[in-house]
Amino acid sequence: MNGNDLANRLASAQWQKKMSGNMMVDGQMAVNGSVINNQNMSNVASPESTNGNDEVTRHLSKPSVTAALRWEIRKAGNLWYWIATVLFDLIGMLNGWSQYVDYRKDFQAQGVTWAAVWGQAILLPSMVFMPVLVAAFAAQIESNEHVGRNWQHLNASGTASTAIIGKMLHGLLASFLTMVVFEAEFLVVGKVVLGFSLRDVGPFLLRGVPMTLALWAIMTLTQAISAQFESFAGTMSVVLVLTLFGCALSLIVPPLTLIYPFSLVTGASAARDLGNIASFGSIMVATLMALFWVIVGGLLFRRLTRKAV
Repeated sequence: MNGNDLANRLASAQWQKKMSGNMMVDGQMAVNGSVINNQNMSNVASPESTNGNDEVTRHLSKPSVTAALRWEIRKAGNLWYWIATVLFDLIGMLNGWSQYVDYRKDFQAQGVTWAAVWGQAILLPSMVFMPVLVAAFAAQIESNEHVGRNWQHLNASGTASTAIIGKMLHGLLASFLTMVVFEAEFLVVGKVVLGFSLRDVGPFLLRGVPMTLALWAIMTLTQAISAQFESFAGTMSVVLVLTLFGCALSLIVPPLTLIYPFSLVTGASAARDLGNIASFGSIMVATLMALFWVIVGGLLFRRLTRKAV
């Protein structure tokens, strides 16, 4: 955590140097500047020579999305998030395992295996745990950007857009790994503990695609909210209200879970509609809705960071 605070207090110039992905940028710019100054003092500089040096400088100092992503990963070393993800997913798995064991004879008579565990295993995590945890993960990182007026420096240096892309890609990576953790636990419970056949697990793994994008949408929207409310507490207060509304929507009007972003994880999992778990149409609708909210979140994020101080 101390490393996060230290990293976010670095000056904008140093951050831009990291983003360049080239440790020789400053040295090359200094040499170019020295050459230009010497030529000006001797009144022998030519326009062609000066323009060439400017072109090299612009090329070397161009921000790198890859470096921005690496920078975000370096700042985000939040071990608490991954521990909490594993533990809260286990709560869901315990519910799914208990459901199957309690009604084993009924499920076996109907030939139901993975679906019996999935329905209960994903319900609570998708409604509460996952939205709150990914939002907290994003809010903690983004609240630090307001320390030292980082967004103002990034806007002034022209690197804010690259920073946003790096942050969104990092959000996608974290969302993907979050679903990997859940799916891995699901496979362990189904195959190792209960002895299910892997031949029937395909639709449940495929559901990980829209669920990953749904988590990414929540993370991107949280980043936008954080740009407006600045503090971790302020951002999480808004997110908790939005998540509670999503929980109510999931319980009262399940079909609308695919429309509202903070209930989209539940809709994408088909936890309330297990009969359509393998429906390609259902998966595509959830995927497209998640991408729509990612785009909306990204646009809001960029707009609000321009006003951030």
